[in-house]
Amino acid sequence: MRDAEAHYVLGQRHADAGRFEEAAATLKRATLLRPEFADAHNDLGRVLLKLGQTEAAIAACERALALRPQFTAAIGNLADAKRIQGDLDAAIEGYLRVIALDPGLTEAVTQLARALLAAGRGAEAVPYYQRLLARGPHPETLNELGSLLVGLARYDEAARCFREALALAPADARLHANLGHALHCLGDFRASIEHSRRAAQLDPRLAQAHLHLGNSLLAMNALYEADAAYRAGLDVAPEHAALHAAQAMAARALGRLAEAETSAQRALALRPGAADTLALLGSLAIDRGRFEAAEELLRQAIAIDPQSPEALTSLAVVRKMTLADAPWQEAAERALARGLPVAHASNLHHALGKYHEDVGNPDAAFEHHRRGNELARRSRPLYDRAEMTRGVSATLASFDRASLAALRSDERDSSRAVFVVGMPRSGTSLTEQILASHPQVHGAGELLYWIYAADVERAAVAERRAATIAQLGRDYLSGLAALAPQPMRVIDKLPVNFRRLGLIHAALPQARFIHLERNALDTCLSIYFQGFSAAHPYATDLGDIAHYYHEYRRLMSHWRAVLPAETLLEVRYEDLVEDPEGWSRRMLAHLGLPWDARCLEFHRTDRPVLTASNWQVRQPIGKGSIGRWRRYERFLGELREALGPAIS
Repeated sequence: MRDAEAHYVLGQRHADAGRFEEAAATLKRATLLRPEFADAHNDLGRVLLKLGQTEAAIAACERALALRPQFTAAIGNLADAKRIQGDLDAAIEGYLRVIALDPGLTEAVTQLARALLAAGRGAEAVPYYQRLLARGPHPETLNELGSLLVGLARYDEAARCFREALALAPADARLHANLGHALHCLGDFRASIEHSRRAAQLDPRLAQAHLHLGNSLLAMNALYEADAAYRAGLDVAPEHAALHAAQAMAARALGRLAEAETSAQRALALRPGAADTLALLGSLAIDRGRFEAAEELLRQAIAIDPQSPEALTSLAVVRKMTLADAPWQEAAERALARGLPVAHASNLHHALGKYHEDVGNPDAAFEHHRRGNELARRSRPLYDRAEMTRGVSATLASFDRASLAALRSDERDSSRAVFVVGMPRSGTSLTEQILASHPQVHGAGELLYWIYAADVERAAVAERRAATIAQLGRDYLSGLAALAPQPMRVIDKLPVNFRRLGLIHAALPQARFIHLERNALDTCLSIYFQGFSAAHPYATDLGDIAHYYHEYRRLMSHWRAVLPAETLLEVRYEDLVEDPEGWSRRMLAHLGLPWDARCLEFHRTDRPVLTASNWQVRQPIGKGSIGRWRRYERFLGELREALGPAIS
């Protein structure tokens, strides 16, 4: 008898020290010396579970329970083994028995919550946590409950849990990171950045802190900062699948498609069958015009997670939807009903808007786009009309005719640079695709260079302004040479460069500009329906869009007056669609290039397109988007009134 006790005590000491092989051998000896020793059988089961011997662990725990049917620890260990084995119903039943016998066991509640969540029954665990917290708040319990509530898409309640926990443990990095995630899901990206950054400061090795920081920076369109956050996370957790997937999203947003593909494939290798990563790979295939491959990847993702918001959203843009896609609509509506992070919900509403437009239901289409925009507007800085007007006025004053003459550099080799500008959704992607089909033209997509260059120019002291502008031009041309060393012309088609034409002309006097203009109502409605990122704060409100449109027109009127006539070609989208060959010839002549018939076969050109028009530009030219606003005329009274004479 005493030998059994001695072996039992020794086995416990081995287990406490992490020597599980020795512990198992010693505890097994205790059970042989004393077969009715329930505690030894139970501890043997616990140690065998640590060793991965699940079946043997179950047998040991069952023997302990046969000897002592109300043995709480053995019931819990058996439930752990059943959960690991995948028998979630048996595990849940076991944890419930433990809690019934001893309601104060926090670990049993935690394991029950995890098992219920894995079984799709997470909501049933909430009352057990609340019962524990009624005895007094505890940071770990609040953290567990908050994490559970995030999984249930109850983000407000989750954030309250994490805040309450932080009041008790303000230096806990995990709590800051978890609160950052909950706030991200709520769309409060600025507060998410604050807490996620604090988490990374408190514990630089906490991968989740870097992940959540990057996610909210990305949502705020701080692309380079997001990329840096993900890279910092991968430095400390190089095998973190979610960080690789997130870094792929940042690389994609920055136009680095090959890097994005590599990171996404790495994420999938680390976490095979991850629906969100398959959806990301599907989106990357869309960028490259591989629509069949994209649809296959997206359907794989949906087969794994039928309500994957990423896959459902991307599937809507692969092609025109039909009534045969009603199962897609039902899945999208179920996903929204269960609760989603704000960004996913906004995107899915816009996808449903596209579906309803495609199948001829404009009322439902407009309503979904309205809801998507309302969600997005809650989660980003509001558009400041007064600030926009002040900014445009400052640009007009900084780049008047006299200033341009004084600031213009003597750069002679700037004719390679071509800028396609205009309002978003005005035909800039189509124009770039047509021109990039010419063998002497490279379409570089939407380069961000002049956004940051404008900040550099504004910060320059007056005496150095001209020299700064000249250097910005030289640096830009160096970048083009590295990007595309061979073609005679390189197109930068960031539409918002219309705000910087004076700066660009001063830096690159030989550069050519092509300005796309489209019917005002069609342009503004298309923006409202698109679901743009936080880089376009005006895009969620028809009144704000109209204000932005007026400021755009004010700027373009100024550029027409002060830029040399030969630098700027104006193209109406409707005219381009009506006469694609005639206008393609004019655009090529404006760039000093000969005609090439391949420009009429632009939809066959194999090149990445990262804009919202990536499907349309790979179809033969059509007139279906002209007069689109008429289908929604009854919703556009505010927009028509705000646009006023600009409509004509």
